[in-house]
Amino acid sequence: MIGFGIIGCGMISRWHANAVLSIEGARLAGATDVSKESREAFGREFGIPVYNSVDEMLSSPDIHVVSICTPSGLHTPLAIKAARAGKHIVVEKPMSINLKECDELIEAVEENRVKLTVISQLRFSPAVARIKEAVERGALGRLLTGDIYMKYYRSQEYYDRSGWRGTWAMDGGGALMNQGIHGVDLLQYIMGPVKSVFAHTRTMVRKIEVEDTASALLEFKNGALGVIQATTSIYPGSPRRLEINGDRGSIVLEEDSMVSWDIQGEEIPPDIQIKKATNVASSDPAAISIEGHLRQMRDMVDAIRNDRKPLVDVYEGRKPIEIIMAIYESSRTGKLVEL
Repeated sequence: MIGFGIIGCGMISRWHANAVLSIEGARLAGATDVSKESREAFGREFGIPVYNSVDEMLSSPDIHVVSICTPSGLHTPLAIKAARAGKHIVVEKPMSINLKECDELIEAVEENRVKLTVISQLRFSPAVARIKEAVERGALGRLLTGDIYMKYYRSQEYYDRSGWRGTWAMDGGGALMNQGIHGVDLLQYIMGPVKSVFAHTRTMVRKIEVEDTASALLEFKNGALGVIQATTSIYPGSPRRLEINGDRGSIVLEEDSMVSWDIQGEEIPPDIQIKKATNVASSDPAAISIEGHLRQMRDMVDAIRNDRKPLVDVYEGRKPIEIIMAIYESSRTGKLVEL
């Protein structure tokens, strides 16, 4: 049995815990949090031991993998500590809040020969897999545009009730780095590497340090153009929308729902259902399914058992951060930024 320990007992930790409980050959072996009240409540909820500190957890032979579910600014320091303790790592997005941290974490993972997966659950969606397959077999022809729209709503209360949210030091950014990173990762996963960005980011509504609104123009290395829009300030918010367009076809995904599949000379495949989006997290961060976490953590268990890289490893986790940091640099300098 592969024992998982959870660091940080906030909202997202429940997705990790319930995913582990659903995986054959894995068990939930403990949890810790800086808050004694939080960790003890979590322990009672799941019937597991609690540790008084991260160091105590990392010294336990019952823990083989740690899930890091803390505020973003703590992800890299805790992951490096876990790697040095010889533990495999599941880390919530973003794995780091800047590229220097990314590279320090990559070095720690490689030096200590542990496995790390960065939660990027959208990649494990069956709908995303179908889009990826269609693009790779050339069904859409030459890719011309790839756009992601993430127009979310987060109230001022959302930021005020957790002091780390909306800060550079602990959130690493706003609508892009926190809410939008999954969409940024999805766009580059489907479209391929980004060559350059030109962007504007603004703090327009919320009383926070970081951006609540961002727009970026992209050029991909394959010559296609694209748009990233992200905000947390638009009421009431709308589903995340991915648009992939080629000269022979177009596909549109909202959240995890295929809303358009139009390929020249092809019928819509019988297993693809065109429908409106469900599990919309645009105005409720808790409105996400456990299925993505379950699939990704199942992949991690298999990677450990078969000594292979997880599908979203530390190098894949770096890619969306590089794009976001380029967007921030472009907005700050007013210049096109080459990646």
